[in-house]
Amino acid sequence: MHHHCRNIFCLLWSDYFFMDSSFLQLSYWLFSLFIYTKPLKFYCMRFITFLLLSSATGFLALAQEIIWVRIMMYYTGGGPEVFAYVLGSYLTGIAIGSWWTRKLCSQKIGSILISRMLFLSCIVFYLSIGLISYFHTLFTGPIIYILVILVTVFSGTIFPLLAHFGIKTEQVGQRLSWIYLTNIIGATVGTGITGFYLMENYSITQIIVFVFTAGLILSLFVSLFSQGSKQLLGYIVITGLIFIFVQQWHNTIFANFLEKVHYKKDYVLKGNYKFSNENRSGIIATHYNKEIGCDVIYGGGVYDSCFNVNPDGPNGINRVYAIVKLHPSPKKVLVIGLSSGSWVRALTYSNLFEKIDVVEINHGYLDLIKHYSEQSKIFKDSRVTIHIDDGRRWLNRNKDKYDFILMNTTFHWRSYITNLVSSDFLKIIKLHLEPGGIVYYNTTGSEDIVYTAATIFKHVVKFSSFVAASDRSFTVDPVISKSFASTFLNGDKPVLNGTKAIKNILSNPLPDIREQILSRYDLIEITDDNMAVEYKHKVKHYFNPEMSWEKMFKRLF
Repeated sequence: MHHHCRNIFCLLWSDYFFMDSSFLQLSYWLFSLFIYTKPLKFYCMRFITFLLLSSATGFLALAQEIIWVRIMMYYTGGGPEVFAYVLGSYLTGIAIGSWWTRKLCSQKIGSILISRMLFLSCIVFYLSIGLISYFHTLFTGPIIYILVILVTVFSGTIFPLLAHFGIKTEQVGQRLSWIYLTNIIGATVGTGITGFYLMENYSITQIIVFVFTAGLILSLFVSLFSQGSKQLLGYIVITGLIFIFVQQWHNTIFANFLEKVHYKKDYVLKGNYKFSNENRSGIIATHYNKEIGCDVIYGGGVYDSCFNVNPDGPNGINRVYAIVKLHPSPKKVLVIGLSSGSWVRALTYSNLFEKIDVVEINHGYLDLIKHYSEQSKIFKDSRVTIHIDDGRRWLNRNKDKYDFILMNTTFHWRSYITNLVSSDFLKIIKLHLEPGGIVYYNTTGSEDIVYTAATIFKHVVKFSSFVAASDRSFTVDPVISKSFASTFLNGDKPVLNGTKAIKNILSNPLPDIREQILSRYDLIEITDDNMAVEYKHKVKHYFNPEMSWEKMFKRLF
């Protein structure tokens, strides 16, 4: 499958940098603040310390948010509503924390209070995710969002406290701007480092420990400037005991964390993953499925494929072999989405193909494929070239044209699937097709995807869950199809001939359904803007009851 999980990091990055502090705002602030600031009064050590704290807390807050998004994306299998729900929970927690701060400020204990809130926010953050892992059958669904709110209540108090106790001057607006600016800078850096570095090189449970440890160290640092020797000693002892506890029990608490989040109540029945890989593009894993007798590969907590090349196998791979019925003699093929490598391996059985380009955004698939001898043969085939890149970006950068473009796209309800099935993307695909070329991809049951293909191409047919679209008619001579099928050989052994799959493929009439599908008024053309396949309800009026807050909370709880 071709995933766009890293887009969530880009979204968070842009949300906290380009929206909250655009380049124009940033330039204006820097110019006005430097012009009107008195350097000797401004750069006092105390205020600089508060600025650094503001930046560090922004870093930690956004790092925690990315962790929550990653967990909930995996929990839901990539539900498009996850980002909105996590962000909404975060803002709710911040609002409650800010309201609570009004009462806290009356205690007049300054930096000690900031240190305590940092300490509590880190503890609650770690324990919340620990509860989800250890008691995975209890802490599910909406309860997790409640935990997100709970964590953010504590971290939501920190910024107001910094502003309240850090500004001891009449220049309130100016100083507050600096505190806000450094907080945004920290949040931006936190998003970048967590999303693009930590996620690429460490597992989610390791990143949780890193963020938790960083928060405790920051809390300890603040306490050095605000507590008496006895209090400080007690604080250091407590922090040390917590570190010892985490070191001793972390692996037990977070054992098989991904499997628990993925399988939920079925974890005991399903068991552990066979292989897994985590990086900034997503989480992929393999697991032996007893029911179908095949190693299944999951991308982002959702079924991708299974390691099988048998045309009559359980993974519906007969759909790729249907190429013999769709195109008389494709020489150049582009595959967007590698997944288990089974579909690419199936194509390599035929010597008719001269060039097979594969575009896959997640390099982790290559590592998993190496564990499977049959699929790993694609790495030794000189005709196969694998490009680690985003499909759309790669197409925009290359001018090559193909006879056949294949996409075994993921489920239509998942986040970012619009990038592969929208009319905007199909127009890009069309530019890369040779005359008579075909694009062939999985609709996963969405007729809106078929409708969208019909708006771009002159001819549309369906085979199983796949749609094939082209500007030429699908009229391949049966004799040519049979001849094409005979070219699929594994050594000297026929791969297709004599199978149930080829009989089904050759007997399938493949009627052109373009006019029929375009005549329907209940379907929507999917575009990059409307993301209709992810958000199904079409907004027909200014206020749509289906999109109301009441409906949202009913779906949530």
